[in-house]
Amino acid sequence: MGYYSASAQSANELIDAVNALRSSNGLTPYQIDSGLMASAQQHAEYMAEIGEITHLRADGTSPSDLGFIENIAGGQNLNVQVVINSMWTDADHWNTMVGITYGSVGAGVATSNGIVYYVLQVKRITTGIEGLPTADYKSTADPNIVSPVITNTPQIDNSIIHEVLDGQSLWSIALAYGITIDDIIRLNNLGTDPVIFSGQRLIVRLAPTATLSPTVTNTPIPATRTSTPTMTPKTPTATATITPTPSATPRDYFSIKKIDPNQRKWIGLGLVVICGIGLLMVILTGFRRKEK
Repeated sequence: MGYYSASAQSANELIDAVNALRSSNGLTPYQIDSGLMASAQQHAEYMAEIGEITHLRADGTSPSDLGFIENIAGGQNLNVQVVINSMWTDADHWNTMVGITYGSVGAGVATSNGIVYYVLQVKRITTGIEGLPTADYKSTADPNIVSPVITNTPQIDNSIIHEVLDGQSLWSIALAYGITIDDIIRLNNLGTDPVIFSGQRLIVRLAPTATLSPTVTNTPIPATRTSTPTMTPKTPTATATITPTPSATPRDYFSIKKIDPNQRKWIGLGLVVICGIGLLMVILTGFRRKEK
């Protein structure tokens, strides 16, 4: 079965894609290591030669024997994006790419009969890179051993405790439980420069706080008031209004006030004279009767 090495550009494309993934997760890029580049390319060519995807070398050694962790993949006409975004999405492979804060990297690519073989090798750098942030989610577990994170079932109080195994990091644990690294740091009071170690028990979920159920009080339904019918007012019958007939003002047939003052003087004298004549006649008449 013939095989040939892929171009150096293909290996660099794999490293660039991994570093882009790390950048999107707030991590510093891996440093390219020439020794790891040679080792990864040699193993890619070995897999292409035997037509098998394996971590074992021809001499029977494994990545842990050689002091690094490794991702491998192979497939028909396989490209870098499919490898990273579809084939290396489980906890073990993800840990190799973004589970280490500082590291050196090497990559190799080889093809045989249309099948492309990819190798990514990473070695942890414990001191970080000069000039970069020193905060590091470190682990005292063996960096050459990668243990898959198997999630634990909730305890009686519904809390979840995870026991750290060799090769596990805060990133892989957070990814497995669907939480963030900051959640684990906060729940376990790990501080600003957390260190985890094999056998450490980490809280990944607190027991929920019991919520008191409100007491339901039956409130009697108030009696429905019977509405009083509203009386419809009757339209009053119009009462005929009697229009008073005006009375004629009596007219004075004779009014002394209307007589001229001079005339009233003569009238008065006339009446005196008349009265005097009448009185005289009464007296004379009386004398006549006595003589008879």
